[in-house]
Amino acid sequence: MVVTACAAPAQPAPASESESGAAQQEAAAPAEAEPVTIKWFLRWDQNRIENVATPVIEAFQAEHPNVTIELENIGSSSEYYTKLQTTIAGGTPPDVFYPATHIAYALASKGAILPVQDFIDRDGIDTSQYEKAILDLYTIDGKVYCLPIDSAALVVFYNKKMFDEAGIPYPQEGWTWDDFLTVAQQLTKDTDGDGQIDQFGVDQFRNYWPMVVWSNTGHGLFDDIRHPTKFLGNDPEVIASIQWVADLMTKYNVMPTDEQRADISDLFAAQKAAMQVVGHWRVPRYLGSEGLEFDFAPLPIGKFGEPVNRADGSCFAISSETKHPEEAWEFVKFLAAPGAEGVNMLLNLNLMTPALKEFQQDERFLNPASLPGSNKAAFLAGKEHLFTMYDPIHPMYSAFDSAWKQELGEVWIGAATAEEAMARLSAQVEDMLANIQDYE
Repeated sequence: MVVTACAAPAQPAPASESESGAAQQEAAAPAEAEPVTIKWFLRWDQNRIENVATPVIEAFQAEHPNVTIELENIGSSSEYYTKLQTTIAGGTPPDVFYPATHIAYALASKGAILPVQDFIDRDGIDTSQYEKAILDLYTIDGKVYCLPIDSAALVVFYNKKMFDEAGIPYPQEGWTWDDFLTVAQQLTKDTDGDGQIDQFGVDQFRNYWPMVVWSNTGHGLFDDIRHPTKFLGNDPEVIASIQWVADLMTKYNVMPTDEQRADISDLFAAQKAAMQVVGHWRVPRYLGSEGLEFDFAPLPIGKFGEPVNRADGSCFAISSETKHPEEAWEFVKFLAAPGAEGVNMLLNLNLMTPALKEFQQDERFLNPASLPGSNKAAFLAGKEHLFTMYDPIHPMYSAFDSAWKQELGEVWIGAATAEEAMARLSAQVEDMLANIQDYE
């Protein structure tokens, strides 16, 4: 899908006039700015395109009449990144694009993203307005290379009606993973007595297993997310955390297996699961689920003893190949700098957890009209201890990601223990680290 909003027509320059005797002469009119087209790649749903992207383009072009923003919105994330990589490799990248954390770093480390630190310094952008742990994800050697717009903070969505019917109090700040399991067991039901579970305590969230690791250990999976030298996967608490996630499916039966949810992609939306661990991006879907009344609880606390959460998210980046860096920067500022119009419009639609602190405290985020009285502050819990799912943020991440998915896939179905799988994974990771130069 390509959307182009035409720039406002340029106004003709006034004709020059001369006064008698050449005593006075009106200064020549300034030269008109040359027309510029900025190509923008996005991967948003139609709601965001119609209610955010298009109005943002129109507002920006009204302020910059010589600039035309040519938007191309590319369906799924896989299609988006395939096309982005293809255009970069072919020397025809978009001027501005929207990469997730690990993609942004991979592209920046290869020189495909134009660092924006010099623009930030020149224009006096107050980067302290961004959540530090989030901005750090887009910073290399002290230089910011793109502006973050949101965070991928996780919360526990819960079905209020299911809690009410079971007489269970709503989850509160400070609850633990033990509390979570107890509640999940109470809310897992065979409602028709056929021996099959009809209502699960929680929908599947196994791919977020690092979140449980963070909450039990206070650390990630490597000693350094930028320059990894040591894998921490053999920590007993890491292994126990992974096994606990698997046990939710294979021992306690409170979380569905792939087979049990094969016909329904989102059991929480279908009101067949009482809880779901996911981020803000699911709010629009759940608001559209008829009869679903939900609220948010912060992530449970683990053995680390303090709240943790996820940073990550997406940023707006400028291609290092752009022929119009100034105009591209002005557009990125319009999208994601402090006070940005783009962030304002996203907040109006209740579509994200902002990376900017000023917007985190905005009533449109904390108490939106579509969710009056809800506990949106849960998305901000754990800000003092934010981690990345893309650990390490290094070119070796792709190989590590493939390896853990293969090994833990056996754990999720009960074919291996977490200890067995992590022993195999550790051997692979040690080899990666010993040959890390091959990924750089």
